[in-house]
Amino acid sequence: MKRVVVAGAGISGLSLAFELERLGVSVLVLESDRRAGGKIETDRCDGYICERGPASYLDRHNSITPLARHLGIEGRVLPASAAGERRLVVADGRLHDTPLDAAAFLRSRLLPWSAKLRMLADLFLPRGSSARGQEESVTAFASRRLGAQAGERLLQPLVSGLYAGDPDVVSLPAAFPLMAALEREHRSLVLGMRADLKQQRAKRQAASDAPRLSSFVSGLDELTTALASKLGDRLRLGARVAQVERVAAGFRLAVDEGGRSSTLDADALVLAIPAHQACAVVQPLDSDLSEILTRIPYVPVALVHLGYFASALPEPADAYGFFVPASQHLKILGAIFASAIFPDRAPAGFSLFSVRTGGARHPETASLPDEELTALAHADLRGLLGLTAPPAFAHIARHERALPQYTLGHMDRVAALEAGERRYPGLYFHGNAYHNAGVPELVSRSGKLARRLAEELAR
Repeated sequence: MKRVVVAGAGISGLSLAFELERLGVSVLVLESDRRAGGKIETDRCDGYICERGPASYLDRHNSITPLARHLGIEGRVLPASAAGERRLVVADGRLHDTPLDAAAFLRSRLLPWSAKLRMLADLFLPRGSSARGQEESVTAFASRRLGAQAGERLLQPLVSGLYAGDPDVVSLPAAFPLMAALEREHRSLVLGMRADLKQQRAKRQAASDAPRLSSFVSGLDELTTALASKLGDRLRLGARVAQVERVAAGFRLAVDEGGRSSTLDADALVLAIPAHQACAVVQPLDSDLSEILTRIPYVPVALVHLGYFASALPEPADAYGFFVPASQHLKILGAIFASAIFPDRAPAGFSLFSVRTGGARHPETASLPDEELTALAHADLRGLLGLTAPPAFAHIARHERALPQYTLGHMDRVAALEAGERRYPGLYFHGNAYHNAGVPELVSRSGKLARRLAEELAR
């Protein structure tokens, strides 16, 4: 029976392996770490639930819901409160709601009237380069469609919030393909976003199972833990794929398992590991592919989880959280109001905030000592929320290489890797280094790749 080896037990590797098994394909997952889950990991301490990576998901692709059902954890899904619908942006040193309709846009003080009028020019502008499949940065796209100030306050913060990246160099069609599609299909970005919002609202009104921001009762790693449990002995922890070579029957892998070296043959190999690890694996096979992988950069991120007495807040924090545009000169990239969207994330009488810092904008802050990092996060949070007391709880999660950056040229790099897959049938690059980094999107791509693999192995 033909076998697939998956290197990497993050959400991409785990969900792919689970789906392959459901399709009757023999699979083995090798993970160099001593735990499965990758960046999805939940710390539970002192009554707080702190996510070390993603904190929630919006299942627009309807991929997590059926997966949870197959895993038997559908009843553990935790929908967000109404606060999860509200997003804030920092401007002029204050928090502002992101306007979601025309009336809110006109009332909003997020933008001056001059910027609002310039933004409305988008209604009459022709399609640009992104609509024609060409790459441009998020900054260039936002300025072209909405004007410099509106783009800087409405679109650019998403780059920091989702990728911890620099909007001047992040590729719009690679990082936000929906934005490029809206311009391509509707010509006007404003009209396209309006149509998308109407469509999403219609879905929510028409169906009780419409996409909703969610997590799991005790944290997002319930999902990866359940996947790892289902795989059982088809998942080997502490086993690193060191390199790969082509053989007549497929691939021969050099595996390092606790200092013990061995070889393993596979009919297909899926590299669901970070690009900076994959480059070493494929170096003996194809140095050109290895070099391409080295050109996918990563940025460091520190998540500072701060718990406060509820009385320290002048008013309730009833929002998902906020993003910080670069012009605001804060050291943090944004924050999630964790206990506002999932109340059980903090003990009764307390509020939990998850503050993100580091990234492409302030990489140096991610390595500050714990006390300095806590003080920095608290100072910026206090200035925006008017906190009247220091945090009663602090917990820090650091990632030296947290998030891949889809910088300009990323689409060409991915195309070159896909050409490499065609040169070496049975080799696949899979995960957030190449395509949309959201958990539902990664699970959806895993399902598609599993079906493709099953078909190809059956020939």
